[in-house]
Amino acid sequence: MKIFVFGAGVQGTVFAVRLAQIGHQVTLVARPSRADQLRSNGASIQNVLTSETVTASLPVVESLPPECSADLCLVTVRREQLECVLPILAQATGVGRFVFLVNHANGSEDLFRQLGKQRVVLAFPGIAGSLKDGVVQYIEISQQPTVVDSDAADVAALFRDAGLLINREKDMDAWLRRHAVFITAIAGALYENGCDSHRLARNSNDVRRFVCGVREGWHALDQMRVARAPVALRTIFCWVPIRFSVRYWSKLLDSASGDLFFARHARHAPSEMAALASDVRAFAGAAEAPVLNSLLNAIDRYPDESK
Repeated sequence: MKIFVFGAGVQGTVFAVRLAQIGHQVTLVARPSRADQLRSNGASIQNVLTSETVTASLPVVESLPPECSADLCLVTVRREQLECVLPILAQATGVGRFVFLVNHANGSEDLFRQLGKQRVVLAFPGIAGSLKDGVVQYIEISQQPTVVDSDAADVAALFRDAGLLINREKDMDAWLRRHAVFITAIAGALYENGCDSHRLARNSNDVRRFVCGVREGWHALDQMRVARAPVALRTIFCWVPIRFSVRYWSKLLDSASGDLFFARHARHAPSEMAALASDVRAFAGAAEAPVLNSLLNAIDRYPDESK
């Protein structure tokens, strides 16, 4: 299968290498500085748990050619970049389908309108990690595997063949909205604690605010009749007494996974968190979700050193 991967950060590099390993023709689309790095050193990924490192020499381009032909294009850009790349993707009429592995919560109508609904697959990567010295250090999140729209059975099978853990989801837009509430609530709490997961873990009041913020946001989505979150997350956030939820998240945040799953990405992607916060405010305003909005405001206050 011929595949382009638009975006060569953590997610794009991991998916590209894993798919190339099982024989697919994969081309990476990367920014100039990252493209130079990939051409010089190859695309390298290291599994944090096993220390296994794999390097693949893949074709790299700095833009998606309008005349390109491919079965799939995986889109792994950040939320704040999504609107800018859509016109570029729309010009690539020779691409069969676009698989969006993007954290967005504003609905997918614009994707469908510009690309055609039949050419869009919604998904979300179950991978966390960071780029260090040109090598992507990553881990698969067993608690939240890669999620793929249930109508795209072949895409789910493709990822599964690459050894990735997969869940299929009937309503991806609902799933993405629920996830955005969760990730912005925890990002806000992290930003209020210096983006240090261990410091947050020891601040039970702020962990409690994070849990309450998720409850508020999800209640707002319930009122809109948006499909519910997965049972495991509903249990730990909504059904158990809040002290047990606070204890669970404090323990996770205080572990090595707390930094890898949440804090590293939050430190490196404040612009993405701000864009997601804007998405969330659209359906969970200050009146119905005051605690959540206080955490969203913390995202806006956090300095973005990339600017």
